Amino acid sequence: MDLYQFSEGYLRTSGYEFSIDLKNIDDQFVHLTNNAVQIKSESYGQFEDGNQLSFKQLQDFIDQEYPKSKISVANHLVPQMQEIVVKTFHAVKRQIDPFKRKHCFELFGFDFILDEDFNVWLIEVNTNPCLEESSNLLKILLPRMIEDLL
Repeated sequence: MDLYQFSEGYLRTSGYEFSIDLKNIDDQFVHLTNNAVQIKSESYGQFEDGNQLSFKQLQDFIDQEYPKSKISVANHLVPQMQEIVVKTFHAVKRQIDPFKRKHCFELFGFDFILDEDFNVWLIEVNTNPCLEESSNLLKILLPRMIEDLL
């Protein structure tokens, strides 16, 4: 099995500040960044088009808000994501293609979350990831990703 990871990605954001305060523990707009949820929020798109940031915009944010962290999206975060992807497929390699088919492919969508220390954690793997061009960023990234996939 060969794995190819698209070289770009994006971050989904919320229009509300995150907290684990019991007053907002059930507030889906604080805790879920899925486009299907966020689009219903009054603050949708108020800070970023489609509540999404490119990796470059994320790097700019880190550089501005956490300059002492010296965190690089390309050198710190993406390698963590790549390692998780490889480990995930290694864990399911016998189940993912039991008939060892040739000349086929499948697109998976990996959802991650960053903690306050810039550690990357896997949330879920989608076998049918959303390909909706819900922002100008995705209108650029998704066609590139599909072209690279094919």
